[in-house]
Amino acid sequence: MKGLDFGSDKIPGNGMADKLKQGFGNFKLEEVKRDRFYTPMVIFQNGGINYLFAQSEKECKVHYSLFTSKGETVLLPDCKWKNFYNVHFAFMENGKTYLFGNSTKGDRWYISGLTPDWNGQSSVKSGRGLGMYDVIVPFQEGGRNYVFAHSSRDRSWFMAELTVAGGISGERIISGRWQKFYKVLIPFTEGGKNYLFAHSEQDNRWFISKLTAKGWDGQAEIRNGRWARFYPAATAFVKGGQAYAYFHSAKDNRWFIQKLATANGTDAELRNGNYGIFYDSVASFEEDGSHYLVAQSSNGNGILIEKLM
Repeated sequence: MKGLDFGSDKIPGNGMADKLKQGFGNFKLEEVKRDRFYTPMVIFQNGGINYLFAQSEKECKVHYSLFTSKGETVLLPDCKWKNFYNVHFAFMENGKTYLFGNSTKGDRWYISGLTPDWNGQSSVKSGRGLGMYDVIVPFQEGGRNYVFAHSSRDRSWFMAELTVAGGISGERIISGRWQKFYKVLIPFTEGGKNYLFAHSEQDNRWFISKLTAKGWDGQAEIRNGRWARFYPAATAFVKGGQAYAYFHSAKDNRWFIQKLATANGTDAELRNGNYGIFYDSVASFEEDGSHYLVAQSSNGNGILIEKLM
């Protein structure tokens, strides 16, 4: 694997920053291989311990493990499902963690409780009718869970409440259609309010808007722009109350970290570099006060673990 160059100002960038900034502690890199490619990856904590869930489209195999920056212990060595769920995320309700999955091919969604002794089979709610929405992200407002869903098929989107008892509500709080499909959607919080970062492969456009179940029209943007590359692999994390995002592109295998913020002048890259290959499945997790990246490449199934901050 190609090493990372933290000292060169010649790494091709966004046309935004020409000096690399670092200083987040020791850099850590480990790479191993899995038997197949798993995406998306979902990491949640229980009792201060991290657990990783992921599924492979190959044989619909499930991967569930106790996960650390030094390695993992597989908890479900041979679990396979009927459908491949290309949408997965974790959410909390009444202090408990749940997993939501949606299969665009199988036209089926489910909700399952996530615990250390999860058997990979039990679900508390399931249904059909969300098949066309291949990007779904959760957010909380006023103690309630909501989802924002977006379709690559016709660029439609909607917002609805999410509960364990009812799943995604059939009552749409708001819905509409955008001119572009935004594959990357990242909810984040600033000053106690929710916002949405969106990034599209069309013109490499991005925008930040409000994200609220009360009065948002789905169109008004706070900031927007265009990057020199499309960054389809992205994950967000919060440190010291500030939201950050890691972005990774298949072009030159470039990556960078920046703040997620509504104010102008906050787009400076805090770190950037190039990998030897493209890691198309990414997630982030916190361990002992530090934040880490775990990434897997569909080109060889290699796993990367890197300290972010």
